[in-house]
Amino acid sequence: MFILSINTASNKSNIVLWKDGEIYELFYSTNSRTYGETLTSNLQELLKKSKWNLKDVDIFSVITGPGSFTGLRIGVVTIKTLAQIYKKPTVGISYLEALASQIAFKGLKVPILSARKGEIHAGFYVDEDPIYPEDVYPYDTFLSLLNRFSKDNHTIVTGDTPEDLKLLLPKNIILTPEFINSIRGETLIYITLKKYQNGYVKDYSTLLPDYRQKSSAEINWERRHERTESKN
Repeated sequence: MFILSINTASNKSNIVLWKDGEIYELFYSTNSRTYGETLTSNLQELLKKSKWNLKDVDIFSVITGPGSFTGLRIGVVTIKTLAQIYKKPTVGISYLEALASQIAFKGLKVPILSARKGEIHAGFYVDEDPIYPEDVYPYDTFLSLLNRFSKDNHTIVTGDTPEDLKLLLPKNIILTPEFINSIRGETLIYITLKKYQNGYVKDYSTLLPDYRQKSSAEINWERRHERTESKN
């Protein structure tokens, strides 16, 4: 089995090549203006190091969201294009699912990712199973759910926790150290294999980014549209 998996959901990105237990990974930092060029050049570099060929890939997988609008769009389009060219299946992975999956913790695992001011992307997992839907929550809703589910569970929050949210968390909540708050290549491969074996694969045409919130451009357009309508 030969897998290519990529994560461009945040400013800490991964490209992973895995073939029958042998792995090549490139972990690098980027930003919204360089996602495209760094992904292409880094993928070429990794293929050169591995001496493997894209035509031999069996599964293409990608983090579909939540995360950076630009990063998700570029990552998903790249995987869709490769899967279409080489006629291979795809697997979409949730960023929050991946964060939760890579922590060995007996209790409630709460993966998070910053959203807009006063909001947070969050999931609630016990072992590897979600106990409540992933979504983007206002802080007060998130804290209410956290208190509800952590009442009878040891609880760990993983991900880059905003400083203003840290001040609101219950004192009994454990926060993962910063070096654990990034998705590892082995995690992407593990989830890809699990989903593939369980039949959770997609044709390239049905693989889509999962933004879970409106972009700044959409919000600004709606505001301008509302002002125009109110004047009329």
